[in-house]
Amino acid sequence: MNRSELFMMAVQNLWTRKSRTAFNIFGIVISCAMLLLVFAGTRGAREGLLNLFSQSDFARQFAITAGRDKSALPKNPKASPIEPGAGISKDRRERIGEKLDKAWETRNLPLVRMTLEKLETLRETSKIASVMPQQSMRIQLSFEDQRLSANAACFSTETSGLEKRIIAGEPPQADSSRGKVWIDEYRAWRLGYKTDEQLNELIGKTVKLQASVAAPKLSPKMQRLARLFGVKGAPETQQIADTFRKLFDDVDQTSLNEIEIAAVQTVARRLGLDSALPTEEPNAEKNQLAVREFEIAGIVKPPDQSATTLFQVTRANRGTDLLIDWRDYHAIEKATNSNRIYYYTLGAVSDASELKEAITEVEAAGFTTRSALEVLEKADIELGKVRLIVAAIALVILLIASVGIMNTMIIAVMERTPEFGIMKAVGAKDSDIRQLMLIESALTGVLGAAVSFGVARILDSVISRFARRYIETRVRQDFDFDVFVYSIGDGLLVAVIAVVICTLASLLPSHRAAKLNPVEAMK
Repeated sequence: MNRSELFMMAVQNLWTRKSRTAFNIFGIVISCAMLLLVFAGTRGAREGLLNLFSQSDFARQFAITAGRDKSALPKNPKASPIEPGAGISKDRRERIGEKLDKAWETRNLPLVRMTLEKLETLRETSKIASVMPQQSMRIQLSFEDQRLSANAACFSTETSGLEKRIIAGEPPQADSSRGKVWIDEYRAWRLGYKTDEQLNELIGKTVKLQASVAAPKLSPKMQRLARLFGVKGAPETQQIADTFRKLFDDVDQTSLNEIEIAAVQTVARRLGLDSALPTEEPNAEKNQLAVREFEIAGIVKPPDQSATTLFQVTRANRGTDLLIDWRDYHAIEKATNSNRIYYYTLGAVSDASELKEAITEVEAAGFTTRSALEVLEKADIELGKVRLIVAAIALVILLIASVGIMNTMIIAVMERTPEFGIMKAVGAKDSDIRQLMLIESALTGVLGAAVSFGVARILDSVISRFARRYIETRVRQDFDFDVFVYSIGDGLLVAVIAVVICTLASLLPSHRAAKLNPVEAMK
């Protein structure tokens, strides 16, 4: 008997025994539909997460903090970080080794300081669209007859997403945002422009921003030391620095011993106070101010608490009164505090796909980064675990279904014993009987997989409706992506699994049918 005859006979047998075929298909349909939903659901969750991130500023942003200068690593191997020692398991050895390495770097390697020059260097990196310091600037705002203190932060037109927050005026443009300021709606209310109509009256008016010029001779460490004493103003900080400098200059006249004098001189050197007192010019202006005039271009609201700002609790432009272009911001910083050190900076790329390359370049410059990649990697790992667990459950169900298929096939062999005897009597070989049973089981698997596709789509439409509604309430924005994302590869994989399991389940019954004695089978 040729293959086509065996195939037609198998189809006829399945159709003749509809109830048994339906029973076998039922278990396959349930397990295959679950497998399809698992594969499509985990893929949909991953793609939905990626799409939410790709639409948000968070996906294109990454935090930059000061790292350790690895170029200062000693060439002497004996001076390298210590080993955890022997008798420690591999995992614990790695964890302790990381702690020891970080502790050693903290003690021995200097910090890579983020200055204005460093930020400008980072901005020239090919993949980076913007680099914005996350410290706001304290300024004096003069508007009409009002003068008050305010906080100013910078933004970049390429990555800020400021156009979504405009409630009056115009969004910033890359080629025309310099010399303009965007005011927070609460600050506008405090200026006396309270109604929606009055907000439009602010547009086009001029405000004057004044920032105090910091003393150029002070080191960042000296400024931090002054803040420990509760001193914030530049003149007061300079006075403390002058006092310490005089103390350090006259240390030889004290009763301190050589070791104590050396310790004092080390402190002076680290604070930048080991040089002689600067000679002050007689016409030097006290409490200098850098004054800039800006045109009010728009009024903005705070960022929405949505998926786009879900992870931006510590990000920029929160609690600030004014937003100005980063180029204007840096110009004021250079004029007022050119030696300022930044401890937290926000970098951004134009497209989320460039994030990994940009991070690699920034870390190569000696900085430490944190980004959405960490969240995505962890989410991928967790989704992979869920996929494996649920897929394993579905496979177990499919294996249970295969036991049922094997039982029904054994019963079928017993029922069809006379039929097999007649087939062998008219010339059918053992291999023909075996192939007939295997074809029937394979067709059962194909039919089960085909029906499972339709069942999965029906379940998909029901589950997606509730899942989409739940996701939108959680992320507080429209979720326009598919909850279940199917692929041809997953469909083929499920079909192959169903066919293979059904075929394996019929091996024993088909072998038994092929070994029947035709004379005894026909009795």
